[in-house]
Amino acid sequence: MSKDQILLLVSRAIAVIQCITAILEISYLPERLMSLHHYHCPGGILATDYLARQYSTAVAFLCFRIAALLVLAWAFWQCGPRLRAMLLPDDRTDAPTAEAS
Repeated sequence: MSKDQILLLVSRAIAVIQCITAILEISYLPERLMSLHHYHCPGGILATDYLARQYSTAVAFLCFRIAALLVLAWAFWQCGPRLRAMLLPDDRTDAPTAEAS
């Protein structure tokens, strides 16, 4: 296999891992949404207002995390030139070579 094929394989494996992680994060969404709905009921006291804000923030960050994971998975699946340059740097090294004097 060439380096490009190996890079594509590794990149797509990382994309699959990111998708699986996003699916796991999505599994937490119903619980957070039910808690958010519970604490947004009318007639609550001050503590429920705090908890409603807390669960609103938790749901927002969970959605952001899911979206970020899916964007990363898409970027790794495409394996564009910028990603190739990042994952597979040039073969040139800046290390000094031993020269015969």
